[in-house]
Amino acid sequence: MGAIFHREVLRCIPKRYGCYRYFLEIKIADGPGTRLAVILKNPSTASDRRSDPTIGKVEAWARRRGFVSVSVVNLFAWRSPHPKELSGLPGYRIRGPGNDRHIVAAASEADLLVAGWGNPNGIDPGTYARRIEKVLALLAPYPLYAVGPLTRAGHPRHALLWNGDVEAAPFALTRRPFLPSVARQGG
Repeated sequence: MGAIFHREVLRCIPKRYGCYRYFLEIKIADGPGTRLAVILKNPSTASDRRSDPTIGKVEAWARRRGFVSVSVVNLFAWRSPHPKELSGLPGYRIRGPGNDRHIVAAASEADLLVAGWGNPNGIDPGTYARRIEKVLALLAPYPLYAVGPLTRAGHPRHALLWNGDVEAAPFALTRRPFLPSVARQGG
């Protein structure tokens, strides 16, 4: 007999689909158990009515490890399936009002907190680095993990790349994320 998958969206903030999504909590198993919180880059199309590829990958990873729920928050609350679309907007707008509060709430409710935002992928690298520093400061009281090896740029691997039996390990940003530099002239 195959496994029976349970999936119920417990919270989606805001509930109405719009420019922002701050918090998404999904129950994936019945009964008591551990809760996973994941910090991604920015929300795509997942809502209280539908999933998307990234959320599906996170849920599958969490199910294989016996979690009962998954909460998803993001560095930036602005919805877009294409992160480069965030670059033309001011930082306060793509971050979203109240986003920091939801990040801290997810961290405080979780049994395991995992960073899965990946590389900037079109977001201005300076904006990205500053936002990560701010979020890491907010999360200082909480142990933070990453799944699999870091990217070459030093970021936690994006959740879409959480394949197979790769486990979570403690994550600490030990160096500043890679910022492209201007080539030196004359030497």
